[in-house]
Amino acid sequence: MEKKTVKALTLEGKGDVKLKEYPYPKVEKDSVLIRMEYSGICGTDKHSYQGWFDQKGGRSLPLPVIQGHENVGIVEEIGSEFLDYDGKPLKVGDRVIPAPNVPCGRCYSCRNNHPYYYCAEKRDYGNNIGAGDPPHLFGGWSEYMYILPRSYLFTYPKHLPVELATLIEPFSVTACLDKARQWSSEWEPFRSGDTVVVMGTGPIGIMHILKAHLLGTGKLIAVDKVKFRLSIAEKLGANHSIVNNSIDELKDKIMELTDNRGADLVVDCTGVAEGLSQSLELIREGGMILEVGAASNSTTVNINPHYLFEKSARIIGVGGDEISQYMPSIKILERTLDYIPWDSIISHKYKISQIDEAMQQALGDESMKVLLSPN
Repeated sequence: MEKKTVKALTLEGKGDVKLKEYPYPKVEKDSVLIRMEYSGICGTDKHSYQGWFDQKGGRSLPLPVIQGHENVGIVEEIGSEFLDYDGKPLKVGDRVIPAPNVPCGRCYSCRNNHPYYYCAEKRDYGNNIGAGDPPHLFGGWSEYMYILPRSYLFTYPKHLPVELATLIEPFSVTACLDKARQWSSEWEPFRSGDTVVVMGTGPIGIMHILKAHLLGTGKLIAVDKVKFRLSIAEKLGANHSIVNNSIDELKDKIMELTDNRGADLVVDCTGVAEGLSQSLELIREGGMILEVGAASNSTTVNINPHYLFEKSARIIGVGGDEISQYMPSIKILERTLDYIPWDSIISHKYKISQIDEAMQQALGDESMKVLLSPN
């Protein structure tokens, strides 16, 4: 029997998520319909749920919206030939990971080969594409997800655990660590054996812990206020962990671990403005900060420019996932699956009908990556 409606979670306001029904869409030319399997709850999703609607580019979330941009699913329908990232025609039944951003292809950034999330007119699944107009289904917290022309789809091997596919998008953000290595000189971070501090060990911080470990850090220091998260960081390569009770205490411990020099590289994944000012306290002279976690425009902090001058600090903002890193990330997962406990990153799974319980769990201290599935 032909399916007439699709169930999807819809954010309509602060803390207001409803399970609604939408028409089953007609799949137009150059588009794809995915039958969803899993979608992650990201820090951005939590910020949106909490009412922080002013996000990247100053654009407000176009409520109502179906959230979910860390997605994996099965190709259900194809409007016409659609190529995956490797240039192979997709088939019904393929398991795919959709990248969250859809570039316009016309703006300055697109025409000058900048990262795809620089696009001035980008559409962002689960965030800046509203659910008010057909075909509605532009987020992963749904039974089906509609994929627009110019989207990037990555074939995910069916012999790999399906739930781990939701980690590929956040893991691709860690391309900033590869760039930090490329930018390094004899006295600039980040080189093999350097000291790396990751501030905030929620899911995106954990991804950077894992990637920094694979890239060959010397001392890899995880910092968080929650011991549960630090325990996961230790499983994935952190050889020191610090409970962040106060900046003075934290700074003392970092100085003790670095012979009173400071960290070579700090990756701020806290998601709060104070993380940046704290990171400045922790780097050595000539050190580098990667600002990764501030996805929503929530609060501000005061920073004295003289402090940047005095420390010869390098601060690099990281605005999103790198499209070129999806396939390498899948290959890293495949190669390391036998000896790295990737499954420890996923702490809870819920049905979309359990969204209230799932969101409270994701907002709490005793969780890592929380997944949603349609059934």
